[in-house]
Amino acid sequence: MAKKKTGVFEWAEESVNIQLGCEHNCLYCYARYDAVSRYHRCTQEQWENPVINQKKVDLSYHKKIKAGVMFPSTHDITPKNLSEYLCVLRKLLDAGNQVLIVSKPHWDCITVICENYTDYKDQITFRFTIGSASEDVLKFWEPGAPNLTERLSCLEYAYRQGYKTSVSCEPYLDAWPSHVYVASEQWITGTFWLGKMRNFKSRVDFSKSNAVDITKYVVPLINAQEDSVVLTFVEQMKDWRGVMFKDSVQAVIDKHRIKQGKANAEAVVSGMMRGRGSFTGKSRRDQTA
Repeated sequence: MAKKKTGVFEWAEESVNIQLGCEHNCLYCYARYDAVSRYHRCTQEQWENPVINQKKVDLSYHKKIKAGVMFPSTHDITPKNLSEYLCVLRKLLDAGNQVLIVSKPHWDCITVICENYTDYKDQITFRFTIGSASEDVLKFWEPGAPNLTERLSCLEYAYRQGYKTSVSCEPYLDAWPSHVYVASEQWITGTFWLGKMRNFKSRVDFSKSNAVDITKYVVPLINAQEDSVVLTFVEQMKDWRGVMFKDSVQAVIDKHRIKQGKANAEAVVSGMMRGRGSFTGKSRRDQTA
């Protein structure tokens, strides 16, 4: 049985990154947690002032990856790394790769990419991260990232330029991911991904948050991660065009599907016992009578 793909590998076979750190400084960032707290590759201050890895920029990237490349995955595309990003992107595309561009988009970056890579439209998919339709919520969780208006403008621009577009609402940052869908759906050619915030207690950095912020932004999100709320999202959005559930949401679906299956099985067994071993449901003849 094939191993179930999770995280980045749900979207691409390989990922490419060219710097350590990200000035967007998202509170929930798994890459920041790994680099600063888990593996001690840099300090928090260094993370907020990223450094380009020139050796990675200088690689040839001549290999064609069968299932595509996600670039980037541990940092976003910003005006500070755009030049190096364009250099590596060109190499990946020239090698024939399908490239999934995932970022909290800056207008000055996305317009340049769109204008300079028109010959590669069939190899590029933009997937912009939008975790909330609230400017205040985005500002709290992603303090250095572009605001909602800029992200939606980038999405619309890429769409109108004829590129493949999608949205990642992972992690969703409040109890209204449906609002993100409504705000972005008209500019999406492909998928809209919904995912939970992973490892909330260990990864999230609340060191600079005050009690008011915790009450206003953190507690509501904790509540919105409860299985009952997740299943409400699923029921509401499952048939909407392009909606896909990341492994974190799918795990909740699977868990409750198993529970429901066990409950149904137990009900059948209980009914059989009450009927002294005979099946108590209607037969096909009864159903058609």
